[in-house]
Amino acid sequence: MLSIRAMFSTDAMRALWTDAALYAAMLRFEAALAQAQARCGLIPPAAAESIAQACARPEVFDWTAISADARKAGTAAIPFAKALKQEVARRAPEHAAFVHYGSTSQDVCETALMLQAQAALRLIHGQMRDLGDALAHLVQTHRRTAMLARTLMQPAAPISFGWKAAGWLDALDRCAGALQDAGEACRVIQFGGANGTRAALGVHGQALADAVAGALGLRGTPIAWQSARDRLARLGNELALCCAMLGKLGRDISLLMQSEVAEAFEPSGAGRGGSSAMPHKRNPMACMHMLDAALRAPPLALSLVSDMTAEHERGLGSWPNALPLLADLFMLLDNALSMAVETAQGLRVDPEAMQANLVRQHGVVHSETVGMLLARALGPAAAQRIVDALCRQALEQGAELRDLLLHHPEVDGRIPAADIEQACGVERCLDAAEAPCVPVLAAWAARRAGLHVAAGMADDSPS
Repeated sequence: MLSIRAMFSTDAMRALWTDAALYAAMLRFEAALAQAQARCGLIPPAAAESIAQACARPEVFDWTAISADARKAGTAAIPFAKALKQEVARRAPEHAAFVHYGSTSQDVCETALMLQAQAALRLIHGQMRDLGDALAHLVQTHRRTAMLARTLMQPAAPISFGWKAAGWLDALDRCAGALQDAGEACRVIQFGGANGTRAALGVHGQALADAVAGALGLRGTPIAWQSARDRLARLGNELALCCAMLGKLGRDISLLMQSEVAEAFEPSGAGRGGSSAMPHKRNPMACMHMLDAALRAPPLALSLVSDMTAEHERGLGSWPNALPLLADLFMLLDNALSMAVETAQGLRVDPEAMQANLVRQHGVVHSETVGMLLARALGPAAAQRIVDALCRQALEQGAELRDLLLHHPEVDGRIPAADIEQACGVERCLDAAEAPCVPVLAAWAARRAGLHVAAGMADDSPS
Protein backbone atom coordinates (compact mmCIF):
# COMPACT_ATOMS: atom_id res chain seq x y z
CA MET A 1 0.00 0.00 0.00
CA LEU A 2 2.93 2.35 0.52
CA SER A 3 3.79 2.15 -3.18
CA ILE A 4 0.15 2.85 -4.10
CA ARG A 5 0.11 5.86 -1.78
CA ALA A 6 3.32 7.07 -3.40
CA MET A 7 1.74 6.82 -6.84
CA PHE A 8 -1.20 9.01 -5.90
CA SER A 9 0.41 11.54 -3.57
CA THR A 10 3.50 13.70 -3.25
CA ASP A 11 6.34 13.21 -0.77
CA ALA A 12 5.75 16.59 0.90
CA MET A 13 2.06 15.99 1.60
CA ARG A 14 2.50 12.35 2.54
CA ALA A 15 5.10 13.37 5.14
CA LEU A 16 2.46 15.39 7.00
CA TRP A 17 0.31 12.31 7.60
CA THR A 18 2.86 9.81 8.87
CA ASP A 19 2.61 8.39 12.38
CA ALA A 20 5.66 10.40 13.40
CA ALA A 21 4.22 13.69 12.10
CA LEU A 22 0.86 13.18 13.76
CA TYR A 23 2.35 12.14 17.08
CA ALA A 24 4.67 15.13 16.92
CA ALA A 25 1.60 17.36 16.64
CA MET A 26 0.06 15.58 19.63
CA LEU A 27 3.26 16.21 21.58
CA ARG A 28 3.02 19.91 20.71
CA PHE A 29 -0.49 19.97 22.16
CA GLU A 30 0.56 18.26 25.40
CA ALA A 31 3.53 20.57 25.89
CA ALA A 32 1.42 23.69 25.26
CA LEU A 33 -1.30 22.39 27.58
CA ALA A 34 1.11 21.73 30.44
CA GLN A 35 2.80 25.11 30.09
CA ALA A 36 -0.53 26.97 30.02
CA GLN A 37 -1.75 25.04 33.06
CA ALA A 38 1.41 25.93 34.96
CA ARG A 39 0.84 29.61 34.23
CA CYS A 40 -2.72 29.27 35.57
CA GLY A 41 -1.46 27.54 38.70
CA LEU A 42 -3.20 24.25 37.89
CA ILE A 43 -0.01 22.19 37.84
CA PRO A 44 3.48 22.81 39.25
CA PRO A 45 5.83 24.68 36.92
CA ALA A 46 8.38 21.89 37.38
CA ALA A 47 5.85 19.38 36.11
CA ALA A 48 5.18 21.49 33.04
CA GLU A 49 8.91 21.67 32.39
CA SER A 50 9.27 17.88 32.69
CA ILE A 51 6.36 17.34 30.29
CA ALA A 52 7.73 19.87 27.80
CA GLN A 53 11.15 18.22 27.89
CA ALA A 54 9.65 14.80 27.20
CA CYS A 55 7.55 16.22 24.36
CA ALA A 56 10.66 17.73 22.82
CA ARG A 57 12.18 14.27 22.31
CA PRO A 58 9.88 12.39 19.89
CA GLU A 59 12.70 10.03 18.97
CA VAL A 60 12.44 8.22 22.30
CA PHE A 61 8.92 6.93 21.58
CA ASP A 62 8.07 3.75 19.71
CA TRP A 63 5.36 5.12 17.45
CA THR A 64 4.86 1.79 15.69
CA ALA A 65 4.02 0.08 18.96
CA ILE A 66 1.76 2.94 20.03
CA SER A 67 -0.12 2.76 16.72
CA ALA A 68 -0.56 -1.00 17.13
CA ASP A 69 -2.06 -0.45 20.58
CA ALA A 70 -4.34 2.27 19.22
CA ARG A 71 -6.42 -0.31 17.35
CA LYS A 72 -7.28 -2.10 20.60
CA ALA A 73 -7.85 1.14 22.51
CA GLY A 74 -10.08 2.69 19.84
CA THR A 75 -8.00 5.86 19.73
CA ALA A 76 -4.31 6.67 19.48
CA ALA A 77 -4.59 9.07 22.41
CA ILE A 78 -4.79 6.33 25.05
CA PRO A 79 -1.50 4.51 24.29
CA PHE A 80 0.07 7.86 23.41
CA ALA A 81 -0.77 9.41 26.79
CA LYS A 82 0.38 6.25 28.54
CA ALA A 83 3.73 6.35 26.75
CA LEU A 84 4.16 10.05 27.50
CA LYS A 85 3.43 9.49 31.20
CA GLN A 86 5.98 6.68 31.27
CA GLU A 87 8.61 8.90 29.69
CA VAL A 88 7.93 11.71 32.18
CA ALA A 89 7.94 9.23 35.10
CA ARG A 90 11.28 7.85 33.98
CA ARG A 91 12.85 11.20 34.83
CA ALA A 92 10.44 12.68 37.38
CA PRO A 93 7.87 10.17 38.72
CA GLU A 94 6.06 12.84 40.72
CA HIS A 95 5.21 14.75 37.52
CA ALA A 96 3.64 11.93 35.51
CA ALA A 97 0.18 12.51 37.02
CA PHE A 98 0.05 15.95 35.39
CA VAL A 99 0.39 14.63 31.84
CA HIS A 100 -2.79 15.17 29.79
CA TYR A 101 -4.28 16.85 32.90
CA GLY A 102 -7.95 17.81 32.50
CA SER A 103 -7.89 16.80 28.83
CA THR A 104 -9.40 13.91 26.90
CA SER A 105 -8.56 11.75 23.89
CA GLN A 106 -10.47 13.81 21.39
CA ASP A 107 -8.80 17.02 22.54
CA VAL A 108 -5.30 15.88 21.69
CA CYS A 109 -6.21 13.90 18.57
CA GLU A 110 -8.35 16.53 16.89
CA THR A 111 -6.14 19.44 17.82
CA ALA A 112 -3.29 17.51 16.22
CA LEU A 113 -5.52 16.95 13.20
CA MET A 114 -6.16 20.68 12.94
CA LEU A 115 -2.45 21.41 13.18
CA GLN A 116 -1.66 19.01 10.35
CA ALA A 117 -4.55 20.31 8.29
CA GLN A 118 -3.16 23.84 8.55
CA ALA A 119 0.26 22.63 7.43
CA ALA A 120 -1.37 20.74 4.54
CA LEU A 121 -3.37 23.82 3.56
CA ARG A 122 -0.19 25.85 3.30
CA LEU A 123 1.12 23.38 0.71
CA ILE A 124 -2.21 23.43 -1.13
CA HIS A 125 -2.43 27.23 -1.21
CA GLY A 126 1.09 27.42 -2.64
CA GLN A 127 0.22 24.99 -5.41
CA MET A 128 -3.00 26.84 -6.15
CA ARG A 129 -1.07 30.04 -6.59
CA ASP A 130 1.35 28.34 -8.97
CA LEU A 131 -1.52 26.85 -10.97
CA GLY A 132 -3.37 30.15 -11.14
CA ASP A 133 -0.27 31.94 -12.37
CA ALA A 134 0.25 29.33 -15.08
CA LEU A 135 -3.39 29.56 -16.18
CA ALA A 136 -3.24 33.36 -16.15
CA HIS A 137 -0.23 33.16 -18.48
CA LEU A 138 -2.25 30.96 -20.85
CA VAL A 139 -5.12 33.46 -20.76
CA GLN A 140 -2.83 36.36 -21.60
CA THR A 141 -0.90 34.49 -24.28
CA HIS A 142 -3.90 33.04 -26.09
CA ARG A 143 -6.55 35.77 -25.83
CA ARG A 144 -6.80 35.81 -29.64
CA THR A 145 -5.96 32.17 -30.40
CA ALA A 146 -9.10 30.97 -32.14
CA MET A 147 -10.45 27.48 -31.58
CA LEU A 148 -13.72 25.59 -31.74
CA ALA A 149 -15.97 25.55 -28.74
CA ARG A 150 -17.53 22.13 -28.16
CA THR A 151 -21.01 21.78 -26.75
CA LEU A 152 -22.39 18.29 -26.16
CA MET A 153 -19.05 17.12 -27.65
CA GLN A 154 -19.87 18.72 -31.02
CA PRO A 155 -18.39 21.80 -32.76
CA ALA A 156 -19.91 25.12 -31.74
CA ALA A 157 -19.16 28.78 -32.47
CA PRO A 158 -15.48 29.73 -32.08
CA ILE A 159 -13.92 30.87 -28.83
CA SER A 160 -10.32 31.65 -27.95
CA PHE A 161 -8.09 29.27 -26.08
CA GLY A 162 -7.44 32.14 -23.70
CA TRP A 163 -11.16 32.28 -22.93
CA LYS A 164 -11.16 28.54 -22.24
CA ALA A 165 -8.21 28.93 -19.88
CA ALA A 166 -9.99 31.87 -18.22
CA GLY A 167 -12.87 29.53 -17.42
CA TRP A 168 -10.45 27.18 -15.67
CA LEU A 169 -8.86 30.11 -13.83
CA ASP A 170 -12.22 31.50 -12.74
CA ALA A 171 -13.20 28.16 -11.22
CA LEU A 172 -9.82 27.88 -9.47
CA ASP A 173 -10.30 31.37 -8.03
CA ARG A 174 -13.66 30.45 -6.51
CA CYS A 175 -12.46 27.11 -5.16
CA ALA A 176 -9.34 28.66 -3.66
CA GLY A 177 -11.42 31.27 -1.86
CA ALA A 178 -13.89 28.75 -0.50
CA LEU A 179 -11.08 26.46 0.65
CA GLN A 180 -9.35 29.35 2.40
CA ASP A 181 -12.56 30.14 4.27
CA ALA A 182 -13.11 26.50 5.27
CA GLY A 183 -9.49 26.16 6.33
CA GLU A 184 -9.66 29.28 8.47
CA ALA A 185 -12.81 27.96 10.14
CA CYS A 186 -10.82 24.83 11.06
CA ARG A 187 -7.91 26.79 12.52
CA VAL A 188 -9.25 26.05 15.99
CA ILE A 189 -8.32 24.00 19.00
CA GLN A 190 -10.53 21.20 20.29
CA PHE A 191 -10.51 21.41 24.05
CA GLY A 192 -13.42 20.25 26.15
CA GLY A 193 -12.26 17.65 28.62
CA ALA A 194 -14.29 14.57 29.43
CA ASN A 195 -17.75 15.85 28.46
CA GLY A 196 -16.96 19.09 26.65
CA THR A 197 -17.66 21.54 29.47
CA ARG A 198 -14.08 21.71 30.84
CA ALA A 199 -15.66 21.32 34.30
CA ALA A 200 -12.58 19.68 35.83
CA LEU A 201 -10.59 22.83 35.11
CA GLY A 202 -12.97 25.13 36.96
CA VAL A 203 -12.83 28.80 36.07
CA HIS A 204 -9.66 28.31 34.02
CA GLY A 205 -11.28 26.33 31.17
CA GLN A 206 -11.74 29.10 28.60
CA ALA A 207 -8.49 30.84 29.43
CA LEU A 208 -6.63 27.56 29.04
CA ALA A 209 -8.27 26.82 25.73
CA ASP A 210 -7.31 30.26 24.41
CA ALA A 211 -3.76 30.02 25.76
CA VAL A 212 -3.10 26.58 24.30
CA ALA A 213 -4.63 27.63 21.00
CA GLY A 214 -2.46 30.74 20.83
CA ALA A 215 0.68 28.75 21.54
CA LEU A 216 -0.17 26.44 18.64
CA GLY A 217 -1.15 29.12 16.14
CA LEU A 218 -4.82 28.20 16.41
CA ARG A 219 -7.89 29.93 17.85
CA GLY A 220 -9.91 29.04 20.89
CA THR A 221 -13.66 28.47 20.63
CA PRO A 222 -16.32 29.57 23.14
CA ILE A 223 -17.63 26.02 23.33
CA ALA A 224 -16.04 22.65 22.62
CA TRP A 225 -16.98 21.20 19.25
CA GLN A 226 -16.20 17.50 19.61
CA SER A 227 -19.69 16.45 18.49
CA ALA A 228 -20.30 19.40 16.13
CA ARG A 229 -18.64 18.15 12.98
CA ASP A 230 -19.66 20.87 10.52
CA ARG A 231 -16.22 22.50 10.33
CA LEU A 232 -14.56 19.24 9.31
CA ALA A 233 -17.38 18.37 6.91
CA ARG A 234 -17.09 21.78 5.25
CA LEU A 235 -13.34 21.45 4.89
CA GLY A 236 -13.73 17.97 3.42
CA ASN A 237 -16.33 19.18 0.96
CA GLU A 238 -14.17 22.06 -0.22
CA LEU A 239 -11.22 19.72 -0.70
CA ALA A 240 -13.44 17.42 -2.76
CA LEU A 241 -14.81 20.35 -4.79
CA CYS A 242 -11.25 21.43 -5.56
CA CYS A 243 -10.50 17.89 -6.76
CA ALA A 244 -13.59 17.96 -8.97
CA MET A 245 -12.61 21.37 -10.37
CA LEU A 246 -9.22 19.93 -11.34
CA GLY A 247 -10.99 16.92 -12.84
CA LYS A 248 -12.70 19.32 -15.25
CA LEU A 249 -9.29 20.67 -16.25
CA GLY A 250 -7.97 17.14 -16.72
CA ARG A 251 -11.01 16.11 -18.75
CA ASP A 252 -10.73 19.08 -21.11
CA ILE A 253 -7.00 18.69 -21.72
CA SER A 254 -7.24 14.94 -22.24
CA LEU A 255 -9.90 15.55 -24.91
CA LEU A 256 -7.77 18.20 -26.58
CA MET A 257 -4.90 15.68 -26.64
CA GLN A 258 -6.82 13.12 -28.70
CA SER A 259 -5.05 12.58 -32.00
CA GLU A 260 -8.27 13.43 -33.86
CA VAL A 261 -8.20 16.86 -32.16
CA ALA A 262 -4.50 17.44 -31.33
CA GLU A 263 -4.89 21.03 -30.12
CA ALA A 264 -3.06 20.92 -26.77
CA PHE A 265 -0.72 18.47 -25.09
CA GLU A 266 0.71 17.74 -21.67
CA PRO A 267 4.47 18.28 -21.44
CA SER A 268 6.49 15.28 -22.56
CA GLY A 269 9.44 13.59 -20.91
CA ALA A 270 11.23 10.30 -20.49
CA GLY A 271 9.00 7.65 -18.94
CA ARG A 272 5.98 9.97 -18.94
CA GLY A 273 2.63 8.75 -20.25
CA GLY A 274 4.00 5.79 -22.18
CA SER A 275 2.38 2.46 -22.96
CA SER A 276 3.75 -0.98 -22.09
CA ALA A 277 2.27 -2.40 -25.29
CA MET A 278 2.12 0.48 -27.80
CA PRO A 279 5.30 2.61 -27.89
CA HIS A 280 3.71 5.25 -30.14
CA LYS A 281 1.19 6.30 -27.49
CA ARG A 282 1.39 9.52 -25.52
CA ASN A 283 -1.10 9.04 -22.74
CA PRO A 284 -2.52 11.99 -20.75
CA MET A 285 -0.91 10.84 -17.51
CA ALA A 286 -1.38 14.05 -15.53
CA CYS A 287 -5.00 14.27 -16.62
CA MET A 288 -5.48 10.72 -15.35
CA HIS A 289 -4.30 11.80 -11.90
CA MET A 290 -6.64 14.81 -11.90
CA LEU A 291 -9.58 12.65 -12.89
CA ASP A 292 -8.66 10.01 -10.31
CA ALA A 293 -8.86 12.63 -7.55
CA ALA A 294 -12.17 13.93 -8.90
CA LEU A 295 -13.57 10.40 -8.81
CA ARG A 296 -12.35 9.36 -5.37
CA ALA A 297 -12.68 12.55 -3.31
CA PRO A 298 -16.50 13.07 -3.19
CA PRO A 299 -17.32 9.83 -1.29
CA LEU A 300 -14.66 10.67 1.29
CA ALA A 301 -16.19 14.10 1.84
CA LEU A 302 -19.64 12.54 2.11
CA SER A 303 -18.39 10.37 4.97
CA LEU A 304 -17.42 13.51 6.88
CA VAL A 305 -20.89 14.93 6.29
CA SER A 306 -22.42 11.70 7.56
CA ASP A 307 -20.51 12.08 10.83
CA MET A 308 -22.49 15.24 11.61
CA THR A 309 -25.13 13.05 13.25
CA ALA A 310 -22.71 12.02 16.01
CA GLU A 311 -24.49 10.92 19.17
CA HIS A 312 -24.82 13.38 22.06
CA GLU A 313 -21.55 14.84 23.37
CA ARG A 314 -19.18 12.38 21.64
CA GLY A 315 -19.97 10.05 18.77
CA LEU A 316 -19.47 6.31 19.11
CA GLY A 317 -16.37 5.48 17.09
CA SER A 318 -17.09 7.98 14.34
CA TRP A 319 -14.82 10.91 15.20
CA PRO A 320 -11.51 9.03 14.63
CA ASN A 321 -12.57 8.59 11.00
CA ALA A 322 -11.87 12.26 10.31
CA LEU A 323 -8.11 11.67 10.36
CA PRO A 324 -7.82 9.10 7.55
CA LEU A 325 -10.57 10.80 5.54
CA LEU A 326 -8.96 14.24 5.64
CA ALA A 327 -5.50 12.77 5.11
CA ASP A 328 -6.66 11.04 1.93
CA LEU A 329 -8.51 14.14 0.72
CA PHE A 330 -5.44 16.31 1.21
CA MET A 331 -3.22 13.79 -0.56
CA LEU A 332 -5.61 13.48 -3.49
CA LEU A 333 -5.89 17.24 -3.93
CA ASP A 334 -2.16 17.79 -3.50
CA ASN A 335 -1.40 15.14 -6.10
CA ALA A 336 -3.96 16.51 -8.56
CA LEU A 337 -2.66 20.04 -8.06
CA SER A 338 0.95 19.03 -8.61
CA MET A 339 -0.06 17.42 -11.89
CA ALA A 340 -2.20 20.40 -12.88
CA VAL A 341 0.66 22.84 -12.19
CA GLU A 342 3.10 20.74 -14.20
CA THR A 343 0.62 20.49 -17.06
CA ALA A 344 -0.38 24.15 -17.14
CA GLN A 345 3.21 25.35 -16.94
CA GLY A 346 4.38 23.04 -19.71
CA LEU A 347 1.23 22.84 -21.84
CA ARG A 348 1.98 22.74 -25.56
CA VAL A 349 -0.72 24.60 -27.44
CA ASP A 350 -1.02 24.12 -31.20
CA PRO A 351 -2.79 27.16 -32.74
CA GLU A 352 -2.38 25.71 -36.24
CA ALA A 353 -4.29 22.57 -35.29
CA MET A 354 -6.98 24.72 -33.71
CA GLN A 355 -7.25 26.74 -36.91
CA ALA A 356 -7.32 23.59 -39.05
CA ASN A 357 -10.19 22.16 -37.01
CA LEU A 358 -12.05 25.44 -37.43
CA VAL A 359 -11.50 25.51 -41.20
CA ARG A 360 -12.77 21.94 -41.44
CA GLN A 361 -16.22 23.16 -40.38
CA HIS A 362 -16.60 25.33 -43.53
CA GLY A 363 -18.17 28.12 -41.51
CA VAL A 364 -21.25 26.22 -40.33
CA VAL A 365 -20.31 26.95 -36.71
CA HIS A 366 -21.44 30.52 -37.38
CA SER A 367 -24.97 29.35 -38.13
CA GLU A 368 -26.49 30.99 -35.05
CA THR A 369 -25.22 34.46 -35.93
CA VAL A 370 -26.06 33.98 -39.60
CA GLY A 371 -29.59 32.90 -38.71
CA MET A 372 -30.11 35.99 -36.58
CA LEU A 373 -28.82 38.20 -39.39
CA LEU A 374 -31.13 36.62 -41.96
CA ALA A 375 -34.11 36.66 -39.63
CA ARG A 376 -33.95 40.46 -39.32
CA ALA A 377 -34.11 40.86 -43.08
CA LEU A 378 -36.13 37.85 -44.27
CA GLY A 379 -38.12 36.73 -41.25
CA PRO A 380 -37.48 33.83 -38.88
CA ALA A 381 -39.08 31.09 -40.99
CA ALA A 382 -37.16 31.93 -44.16
CA ALA A 383 -33.94 32.37 -42.20
CA GLN A 384 -34.29 28.94 -40.60
CA ARG A 385 -35.00 27.29 -43.93
CA ILE A 386 -32.09 28.91 -45.74
CA VAL A 387 -29.53 28.37 -43.00
CA ASP A 388 -30.49 24.69 -42.57
CA ALA A 389 -30.17 24.04 -46.29
CA LEU A 390 -26.90 25.92 -46.75
CA CYS A 391 -25.25 24.28 -43.73
CA ARG A 392 -26.02 20.85 -45.17
CA GLN A 393 -24.71 21.95 -48.54
CA ALA A 394 -21.51 23.37 -47.05
CA LEU A 395 -20.68 20.14 -45.23
CA GLU A 396 -21.63 17.86 -48.11
CA GLN A 397 -19.79 19.83 -50.80
CA GLY A 398 -16.95 21.29 -48.77
CA ALA A 399 -18.08 24.80 -49.68
CA GLU A 400 -17.87 27.81 -47.36
CA LEU A 401 -21.14 28.90 -45.79
CA ARG A 402 -20.14 32.54 -46.40
CA ASP A 403 -19.81 31.98 -50.17
CA LEU A 404 -23.08 30.09 -50.38
CA LEU A 405 -24.86 32.92 -48.58
CA LEU A 406 -23.38 35.61 -50.81
CA HIS A 407 -24.74 33.84 -53.90
CA HIS A 408 -28.09 32.68 -52.55
CA PRO A 409 -30.93 34.26 -54.58
CA GLU A 410 -32.98 35.22 -51.51
CA VAL A 411 -29.97 36.79 -49.78
CA ASP A 412 -28.01 38.42 -52.63
CA GLY A 413 -28.86 42.10 -52.78
CA ARG A 414 -30.95 42.11 -49.62
CA ILE A 415 -28.21 41.76 -47.02
CA PRO A 416 -24.92 43.67 -47.38
CA ALA A 417 -21.93 41.47 -48.14
CA ALA A 418 -20.01 43.17 -45.32
CA ASP A 419 -22.64 42.04 -42.81
CA ILE A 420 -22.39 38.46 -44.06
CA GLU A 421 -18.59 38.58 -43.87
CA GLN A 422 -18.78 39.82 -40.30
CA ALA A 423 -21.35 37.20 -39.26
CA CYS A 424 -19.14 34.45 -40.71
CA GLY A 425 -15.89 35.85 -39.32
CA VAL A 426 -13.95 34.72 -36.28
CA GLU A 427 -12.95 38.24 -35.15
CA ARG A 428 -16.41 38.89 -33.77
CA CYS A 429 -16.15 35.72 -31.69
CA LEU A 430 -12.68 36.60 -30.45
CA ASP A 431 -13.82 40.07 -29.39
CA ALA A 432 -16.62 38.52 -27.34
CA ALA A 433 -14.26 35.94 -25.81
CA GLU A 434 -11.59 38.48 -24.93
CA ALA A 435 -13.80 40.82 -22.91
CA PRO A 436 -14.44 38.52 -19.89
CA CYS A 437 -10.76 37.58 -19.69
CA VAL A 438 -9.98 41.02 -18.24
CA PRO A 439 -12.08 40.75 -15.03
CA VAL A 440 -11.06 37.12 -14.54
CA LEU A 441 -7.39 38.10 -14.60
CA ALA A 442 -8.08 41.01 -12.24
CA ALA A 443 -9.89 38.73 -9.79
CA TRP A 444 -7.00 36.29 -9.87
CA ALA A 445 -4.49 39.06 -9.15
CA ALA A 446 -6.43 39.86 -5.98
CA ARG A 447 -6.78 36.21 -4.99
CA ARG A 448 -3.11 35.32 -5.42
CA ALA A 449 -2.10 37.94 -2.87
CA GLY A 450 -4.20 36.14 -0.26
CA LEU A 451 -2.79 32.77 -1.28
CA HIS A 452 0.71 34.19 -0.91
CA VAL A 453 -0.03 34.98 2.73
CA ALA A 454 -1.87 31.69 3.36
CA ALA A 455 1.00 29.66 1.89
CA GLY A 456 3.66 31.55 3.82
CA MET A 457 5.51 32.41 0.62
CA ALA A 458 8.48 34.76 0.66
CA ASP A 459 7.95 36.21 -2.80
CA ASP A 460 4.69 37.69 -4.00
CA SER A 461 5.78 38.57 -7.52
CA PRO A 462 4.07 36.72 -10.39
CA SER A 463 6.10 33.77 -11.62
